[in-house]
Amino acid sequence: MPLATADAVRLRIQDQARPAYEVRYGDGITTRFELPHRNITSGTGYVQPGGTAWSGTASVTFDVSGFVEFGTIIPNNSAVNFRYVYSVFSDAEISHFTAVGGNVPGAALEAVRALRFDGLRRAKWAASDGTQYDDTAALQALDRLESALRLEVQEASSAGDLTSWGERQEDYL
Repeated sequence: MPLATADAVRLRIQDQARPAYEVRYGDGITTRFELPHRNITSGTGYVQPGGTAWSGTASVTFDVSGFVEFGTIIPNNSAVNFRYVYSVFSDAEISHFTAVGGNVPGAALEAVRALRFDGLRRAKWAASDGTQYDDTAALQALDRLESALRLEVQEASSAGDLTSWGERQEDYL
């Protein structure tokens, strides 16, 4: 059975669903927690109210933007265990990439462009405490991937056309 287009795009850009696990603690006031991931597709929440037994909570709502909300306040110092599944891109973003790109390689190219733009915001920085971060190697890899996908999309779009070889050479510069 062939993959759906969205699944083929996710496979091409290696954006399969990933499981995650978080433990937070209630403060007696909070019903909403922010998780470190977005595009959460499913999840469960368990509370450990002062004892050792975890109890499932039916009133847990996971938001695609990375928030989870309980229907009740979590007691002070009670552990909350979250198990959830997330992806880098939402289904809406994958649909947009497919619509703009036109096919799986084109959608993958759009996803790489989105990642490159995001990477430019955090490519290299240093904090006052001496902490440094340099993500330029990842940006270089995305540049190479973008070039390869752009070439693949160009070759696929020009297959079978009547444009001469010499006229298309400017596309490869």
